[in-house]
Amino acid sequence: MPTIDTARLRLRPFSPDDAPAYHAAILSDADVMRYLPAGEPLPAAHTGPVLDRIRNHWAQHNFGLWAVIHRADDRLIGHCGLNTLPEGTAVEVAYALAKAYWGQGLAAEAAHASLRYGFETLGLARIIAVAVPANTASLRVMEKIGMAYQGLISAYGTELPCYALARAAFRPGDAPYTLRDEA
Repeated sequence: MPTIDTARLRLRPFSPDDAPAYHAAILSDADVMRYLPAGEPLPAAHTGPVLDRIRNHWAQHNFGLWAVIHRADDRLIGHCGLNTLPEGTAVEVAYALAKAYWGQGLAAEAAHASLRYGFETLGLARIIAVAVPANTASLRVMEKIGMAYQGLISAYGTELPCYALARAAFRPGDAPYTLRDEA
């Protein structure tokens, strides 16, 4: 599975050993979870099945969510990557970071690297992103990485704002990006 290094982050495959850190950073935090499909914190017992679904998605589609590691302190701080929407075949860029890492441009850095992987490595024609309307920070991330508002779509059981970017419009820029295949 591939690993990506950016200026401040490492996007790497999840391992079963990541469960406690991932639960602490994302799944147990009410402020983070209110913006994710579950909508509320999950018990620690759900972390293993969540990570299994992530690994199964990789096996089925050859892409998925990575563990996001903050390189300065070598901490798992969330997830980011590409995911298929449950309602169809559209591919979305998805991200969630621990609250202590919000507001630092890290979500945009990880999401941009995920777009680059999707367009340059996978050859995807179009990638979308959705967010709950109250998550204005996520909507700003989508705009920052070059995505444009497309209207509302039905996703995760509700109507959500949808942003999209076509491969032809993607600009990789000069941000650090190192892709390694660690099969």
